[in-house]
Amino acid sequence: MREIRHIAGDVEGHIPALRRYARGLIGSDGPDPVACADQMVREVVEQALQNGQLSAFKSPQLWLYATLTTRNRARRVRADGLAQRPRALGADPLAKLPLEEREALLLVVVEGFGYGQAASILGLSKPGVANRIARARQHLAESQTATSGPTPSKPRHPTYLRVVK
Repeated sequence: MREIRHIAGDVEGHIPALRRYARGLIGSDGPDPVACADQMVREVVEQALQNGQLSAFKSPQLWLYATLTTRNRARRVRADGLAQRPRALGADPLAKLPLEEREALLLVVVEGFGYGQAASILGLSKPGVANRIARARQHLAESQTATSGPTPSKPRHPTYLRVVK
């Protein structure tokens, strides 16, 4: 019983961040994405408490994120293979990213994990995570330029140089 309380204490501090990550993964999918994200987090927490699996891991936080990521992938595949399709068009550029890129970007940029930790959560190598983040940033930059319109033409000479006759 004492071990369950200890595990519950470990898990409780991570719930707000897990909810943020789950909501980022789900985006605007389905009729009620917030409820879906909360349900996934609830299932992960229940799994951690029921099985006592959390105490066997070096980092309970990494286990929670890895389990949540796996659950989201399974949920997306059950929903007609959405994991492989591009996201629906919408106002949120992050929602347009492919799932694999969104996972890596959220873990490193939003949740603050290092590349090694994110690689452990996603089951990838560090270069694999770096590659996904680079592609995600490129897609976000492209979507930003597409929505902001054409960029002004560049001056013929750099502005810090003077033309001398």
